[in-house]
Amino acid sequence: MAFFKWSSVRLRHSASICLMSAGLAAFAGQAPASAETRDFAVSWWMQAANSYKDDSDCPNGVNPSLEELVRRQLMAVDVPKEEVERAIAGINGGAPTPDITDLIMYRGRLNGKPKHAYTFPSTVPDVLGTTKFDVGPLAYGFDLDGDKKTGGYVDPDTKEGGVDNGFWRAAGCFINHRGTWEQKPTHGTMHWDLQRDKQPAWVIRITADDFTKDGDVTVHIYRALERVWRDANGDVRRYSTFRIDDDKRWQANVLKGKLKDGMITVVGEQMHLLGDAYVLTDLAMSKPHFRFKLDEQGNLEGVLGGYLPWMSIFYEYASSGFTTEFMTGVNLPAMYWALRKNADADPDPKTGENAAISSAYRVSAVPAYLLAKEQYASK
Repeated sequence: MAFFKWSSVRLRHSASICLMSAGLAAFAGQAPASAETRDFAVSWWMQAANSYKDDSDCPNGVNPSLEELVRRQLMAVDVPKEEVERAIAGINGGAPTPDITDLIMYRGRLNGKPKHAYTFPSTVPDVLGTTKFDVGPLAYGFDLDGDKKTGGYVDPDTKEGGVDNGFWRAAGCFINHRGTWEQKPTHGTMHWDLQRDKQPAWVIRITADDFTKDGDVTVHIYRALERVWRDANGDVRRYSTFRIDDDKRWQANVLKGKLKDGMITVVGEQMHLLGDAYVLTDLAMSKPHFRFKLDEQGNLEGVLGGYLPWMSIFYEYASSGFTTEFMTGVNLPAMYWALRKNADADPDPKTGENAAISSAYRVSAVPAYLLAKEQYASK
């Protein structure tokens, strides 16, 4: 029975290849008889970094190292200097003893008692002047709120002003988040490279009347049942087949947009995707904006922006606790305060504190074949 099922999938896969070939032929110049569909598998999805080589985008300087931040946080809760320096030496030595690990993990304080820094990050002092913001003036993203006076950034590609990207303002001066599209940030590269090998793939389907002409497009973003495969160069393999997960949560990501001069732009209300349990757990984005370009090889590349709950972003860092700090060099309580301070949307009606933060991601995708449930499920 299992052989029969997968044989059926292979037959339908062959039919999908024929349909995709017809669509690609239309893209090459033949007039399509009806609407065209392009399918893609996401090959890259991480924070859109735009650091300068001379660090001048951080006018107050780049944030201190993990060790220096830990030193300041421990001293702020009156840990004896000799204990602080022993802890720092343990970090630098590469193999901290259990007592040093505990000292670092429990550097929060509540009513004078130690608290777990990753579970209760607000109990770790926000040492004045430790974390640095005001990254700029260029940052990838969109004017999400329609107000050119807010945001304060200019997109380096479109030259659009009023770009909202609180995530970059919060994280852009942390050493391991610095980088460019060509020289990707250490933190983002490590996490996404780990994530895409484990989680079910994120896939995109775009439909247009004619990809050679300007007009309306419909964009579907799904979660697949399979993870991506790698090619001989370690990149995501092109033209792999994925079955679309028919979970209703992923079926709702239907966004309307425009195709003009080969650029696809989309503005929506909500988008929801589930990622890896230990890296990008839950992507619940409001006001999603896309700007994608189709290249001559059939790849998709561009920028995604919108608002995300900042606590879900922090959880991506904090879920692995000390391991994340020690391996990636990201001071987690400092990142907590940075995200909290730079949140810029969804204010609490009682406290006025914002629960969401504007963000932007660089996204790349390669051609793929997508099968809906009716194409792969047994009859």
